[in-house]
Amino acid sequence: MIGIHPVHRRLAELQLIAERRGGYDQLTVREQMDLHHCLQFNAKLVRRLDELKQLSFIAHQAGDESWQYEICRQIDELEAKMI
Repeated sequence: MIGIHPVHRRLAELQLIAERRGGYDQLTVREQMDLHHCLQFNAKLVRRLDELKQLSFIAHQAGDESWQYEICRQIDELEAKMI
């Protein structure tokens, strides 16, 4: 499943608006603020998912199934919010 978070939809919308208007500098101040907020949120989301996936690998390598299960549960919860 590929999840698309509402923030990703807004990023796509802002991209299309900027494209139609001739560039990001043509976005309104509010749209530029939205873009900045969405980019920050996306960076945090990607960083958190990457951290959890790396921890899951470490737990797997360490043979700690309960720790890996807990990490995978957190990944699943985070990905479920992306629908």
